[in-house]
Amino acid sequence: MKKVLPIVLAAILIGCGTSREVQMDLTDVQLVKIDTIQRYPNNNEKILTWQDDNHMSYVTFVPMEVYYAVGARMKVMMRR
Repeated sequence: MKKVLPIVLAAILIGCGTSREVQMDLTDVQLVKIDTIQRYPNNNEKILTWQDDNHMSYVTFVPMEVYYAVGARMKVMMRR
């Protein structure tokens, strides 16, 4: 028991000491394109293409009942 206790304590301290945080930034994006796709059988969805100031494109899927206007701006979280 005396030999196992230091090993267990070291494992707990190492496990608690590692950082698993993800750093994010808020970025403005603009909706540039809306398409309709059939993602699953018998289920149509909209695919929204967003673009930021650095011309990076991002894609989101939304139900057909959700409406967005092309040119709409939104803030999204991105990894640093």
